[in-house]
Amino acid sequence: MAALLAGPLWAAGAEAQHLDREVEATLKSLYETTPAARELARTAKGVLVFPEIARDNYVLGLQTGHGALLMGGKIVAHYTATSVIYGSQAGVLPFGYALFLVTDAALNRLNQSGGWEVGKDAGVLIMPAGTATLPDGTMDKQTGTMDATAGTMTNRAKARGEAYAFVIGDMSIMTGVGVQGGKIIKTSP
Repeated sequence: MAALLAGPLWAAGAEAQHLDREVEATLKSLYETTPAARELARTAKGVLVFPEIARDNYVLGLQTGHGALLMGGKIVAHYTATSVIYGSQAGVLPFGYALFLVTDAALNRLNQSGGWEVGKDAGVLIMPAGTATLPDGTMDKQTGTMDATAGTMTNRAKARGEAYAFVIGDMSIMTGVGVQGGKIIKTSP
């Protein structure tokens, strides 16, 4: 009887250990190929890694995945990411991402009741793995705004993003890849 009761707990523990190994391997690979990620890791409050987000475009239009939050190089919690893809989207290949949380506010959003709706509050900059350098600090690709009185471009104030997501996978053959509009929910401490 004890073995039957312990079975599900053992399986859950084994799955968490497998996920932890995948998270660590994914992050190591990202650091080896992406200098910008290594740079961000030095100052990030936490790094949330989803090694694989599986997409189901043909049935429900869902993308889901499991990941873990690392703080100080140690896994401290597990999370699930889900989002709905609207319309016909090409590419059913799985992808992953690492979300570097650079502010306390972004880190705190992970523990909100009901989860974090990514893109609703924090500025998340999405970049492909392999990126050599970080953007110049702007969250908006536009470099200025039109000055109504002079008719010239004026520079916008530059703001650093609250979170940077490095997408792992071939973004060139997929559409609709991203983390904005998704929900991240804590599943275990």
